[in-house]
Amino acid sequence: MYARVVTTCKGKAEVQLICPDSSRAAMHCGACSMGQKPLTNADTVLADNGIGAKTGDMVECSVREHGELKAAALLFILPLGVFIAVLGIAALYGLGLWQSFLAGTVLLAATFLVLQLLLKHKTYYYIAGIK
Repeated sequence: MYARVVTTCKGKAEVQLICPDSSRAAMHCGACSMGQKPLTNADTVLADNGIGAKTGDMVECSVREHGELKAAALLFILPLGVFIAVLGIAALYGLGLWQSFLAGTVLLAATFLVLQLLLKHKTYYYIAGIK
């Protein structure tokens, strides 16, 4: 996938994903339009800038090996596991259903906040080359 470098800082680059018109007609990864309505601007993502691309450069971006699986595990499976564990622990202490659910929901929210803070600058994208 192609992208334009928006900003660079400390070995990272914020890139705007661009989808060539030719790939819109064929099958492609869809990262250029994920979660967007048609005809809107592309999202920006954070990518590792190991090759030293500068602001305004057109680059080719890739996703690290198993990046999708690692991201899904961190963002979905870990919080779900925490929620289920809290429900089980609350049941062991004899808490009611609503109390268990409330405790699980509070810890689920705390897990998401901690993940947001820890993964603020984490990315699975990297710049593979300058176009």
